[in-house]
Amino acid sequence: MRSVYLTEPRKLEIRQEETPVPRDHELLVKIAYCGICTLEQRLYDGERKIYYPIIPGHEASGTVVAVGSEVMTSVKVGDHVVLDLVNRCHSCPACLSGNSNLCENRFKKGQRVLGAFSEYMVVKPEQVQVIPDELQLDQAAFAEPLSCCIRSLRKAKAGLGDTVLVSGAGTMGLLHVKAALAMGVRVIVTDIAKSRLDDALAMGADFALDASDSQVFVDTLRSLTHGRGVDSCIITTPSVCAVETAAKVLAPGGTLNIYTSYGDKPVLPIDMNTIHRNEFVITGSEGRSEYDFNTSVRALANGKVVVDDLISRIYPLDQAAQAVEAALSGKTYRVLLKMEE
Repeated sequence: MRSVYLTEPRKLEIRQEETPVPRDHELLVKIAYCGICTLEQRLYDGERKIYYPIIPGHEASGTVVAVGSEVMTSVKVGDHVVLDLVNRCHSCPACLSGNSNLCENRFKKGQRVLGAFSEYMVVKPEQVQVIPDELQLDQAAFAEPLSCCIRSLRKAKAGLGDTVLVSGAGTMGLLHVKAALAMGVRVIVTDIAKSRLDDALAMGADFALDASDSQVFVDTLRSLTHGRGVDSCIITTPSVCAVETAAKVLAPGGTLNIYTSYGDKPVLPIDMNTIHRNEFVITGSEGRSEYDFNTSVRALANGKVVVDDLISRIYPLDQAAQAVEAALSGKTYRVLLKMEE
């Protein structure tokens, strides 16, 4: 089989390897598609490092080709599946309290991290969810990023009838839009790129506002909400000023969720008196739990969230470097790798 290794920043190698053999309690999955997430982009660019060499990739779909003799679940050869590659111990306080995305042992040495830029993967039964054949495998690869957005919306306490501001109209911002609309939320999107704002409206956003002039943006949003502001705001852009602006349009008692991660360590640009007097809730969301992932799979399978318009390009595995460069270009939404020639 072929696998793509990141050996140093901006250097990918395609290596021929033996196809792994699953142990009795494992499954072997033939990978069909894998999305190129912001994490993979940052690893490739050198902004982040886990270790070298590493096989990137975690937004994956595929087909089960072997099932170990001691696998307890009903998954069988031929099933189409999506992969949830978070390492969870199921015994630490985080796991036992429903926050398995924060598992205290998920990064312990000796565990595989990522790995889906490969034609085959051995996985645990708990890391796969079966999907219906009607859900195309390229769209199924969005199960992981969508699950992160679902967790983010839950952290923001978004619900039916609420008004939510999504700051940033990239892939993850627009996935938030789609998930929020499916929940009955009124969605306002902000960005500085007109083309992305137009796309947000085409995908169903109720309003799309240019953030280039912060005061005009604040005044317009206040008018749309009859002076009250939004119930919650989700930050999907790494622009720190987005957080500062969001605080100006958050309704009293509102929730600000910092979904994005940052390359450096910016200071929260909101004074503590503003948080205190308005009872703002400031939180973050990191990854997803198995519950979020299952919700995502069901939403995709039932057609409640449709993602085909977020697939910008699909590259074969042997063009992995070109694919990551395209993802980094700022001119695409999600770029996928297709493993089979």
